[in-house]
Amino acid sequence: MSERHINGAFYLKTGTMNGQTSVHHALDSHANSDIFERYYGLYRRRQDALNLIRQLNRTIKTAQRHRGMSMGTLGGNDMFRDDLNQLQTELGRRVLLLQAMTRANNGLLSERDRENLQNAWITISRDWQEDSVIDNYELHCHLIEQSLSMLASLSRELEQPIHEALGEAGASSDINVYPGRFKHLEVLHFTTRLLPAVVEQIGRIRALGTYAAAAGFLDDHHDSKLRYVIQCTRVNNEKLRHQIKRLESILEQDIGLLSQLKSYELKLMFLLNMVETDILHEGAMNSDSTRIYNLATDIIDVYLSIVDNGIDLISQWHDADMDQWLINSNW
Repeated sequence: MSERHINGAFYLKTGTMNGQTSVHHALDSHANSDIFERYYGLYRRRQDALNLIRQLNRTIKTAQRHRGMSMGTLGGNDMFRDDLNQLQTELGRRVLLLQAMTRANNGLLSERDRENLQNAWITISRDWQEDSVIDNYELHCHLIEQSLSMLASLSRELEQPIHEALGEAGASSDINVYPGRFKHLEVLHFTTRLLPAVVEQIGRIRALGTYAAAAGFLDDHHDSKLRYVIQCTRVNNEKLRHQIKRLESILEQDIGLLSQLKSYELKLMFLLNMVETDILHEGAMNSDSTRIYNLATDIIDVYLSIVDNGIDLISQWHDADMDQWLINSNW
């Protein structure tokens, strides 16, 4: 056999092997494309959940403000009226936007959730000026409680790592996963459950305190509600303090404003003491409803800015998880 024939056979064999390899690569690429599509589907679902969480937080914030201003107005403080009209328009639009977002993101929130939210807002907004103070307060609280429940439901979408949802339990066994997962769950709980719950309690104090100061009196029903929510706020503030210490120990500088949250605890204690001293006491009431509203709003806005920071951090980790999956997965 000539050298030429040998080389010809060699090159022919090499060409055949390369052809077989190309077929194998094509089959592997087809199989892997399914993994990528499944991963991206879960990734998009979680991004949609994060966007819904952000919008729910803004809707809750607006509903809480509407409750405080409307109760102050019902108590006789007309200083809120112009802002209240604008706020009512904004809240109606936010509810409609949530409706559109949930319809586009099938399965994240149920149709019943959408209907309940819409019906709750319609009930509040229809001739609220004619409602009793008790009805106004309870209807707002009902809408906000529904929204907080939806917030908790959406947060559960973000608890499990995507690679585990894909059935790749060992996909990241070669990297130090636990500290990252621990941080993720701690921040998720803090920003979607604990801190929003504390904010709602402060919001209730704002609403009841603003009404009482505007009206110049507080009946037994609202008195007991205000005392109870102040007690709950003090208890949950202790939980919040411990959670902040935990976050500071594991996050370093990951969430901004945590130190500001600690300093605003003094403002919160001042608010609670002021309400107890000026409103929950025997004798003539001497308090400024606008001052109570503004002080509580200042505290709430700082707390909610930290919620936003936490959600942004979770979103960043969500993107970082994708990079880790691409680098470390075993498929």
